[in-house]
Amino acid sequence: MSDPGRGLHAHIVDELGRLIVEGVLGDGQPLVPEDLGRRFSASRTVVREALRVLESKGMVSARPRVGTWTLPPESWDAIDPDVIAWRVNGPDGRKHLHELLELRLTIEPQAARLAAHHRRPGELSAMAAAYELMADAVERQDTAAFHDADSEFHAALIRASGNALIAQLQVPVVAALRAHGEPLELVAHSRVLTLVLAKNADGAESASRRLLETVAPYRSPAP
Repeated sequence: MSDPGRGLHAHIVDELGRLIVEGVLGDGQPLVPEDLGRRFSASRTVVREALRVLESKGMVSARPRVGTWTLPPESWDAIDPDVIAWRVNGPDGRKHLHELLELRLTIEPQAARLAAHHRRPGELSAMAAAYELMADAVERQDTAAFHDADSEFHAALIRASGNALIAQLQVPVVAALRAHGEPLELVAHSRVLTLVLAKNADGAESASRRLLETVAPYRSPAP
């Protein structure tokens, strides 16, 4: 049985995060729980819980006798999935998508090279399974299913690098894909998978870079 209180809590977190990114909240004014409670028809307890979530994401700071204030973007947790989604859909969304692409271009080709070298069976199987789901989704023209499988394909590729630090970066990559999915494309993905399985490190790295350059719809930031 769902908890309506938890649903309201998640809604407030999402709305506050979006409003902070858009610059609607903040701008030298404190976030007063009582005011927010009236705005969202929620108890002060629920609002305070939502503010604590945003504090954990580096978006607000709460101090006794000072109050709760928004923090500048450089304080935000840049790889938090919610923060990424809010920023992608915010006023500077295209610029942020470009930054995410730069991150992916830095991470994924190297992950593909390492994956071809280390050949971790579990992750390679996950890549292959994700690709099959992508192919099935393309046949059915199921965009949502494709995006889910595509996210798992790229996440498995990054995990297949065998590097624990690189593997952690699957979080922003998946968040980027979920915020702005890739088009339904199979050939470039197939090439990456084939070259990784063939232990062709140079080819896998190049194919991964070409894949990103092919499918990324946000290759340049807005002028």
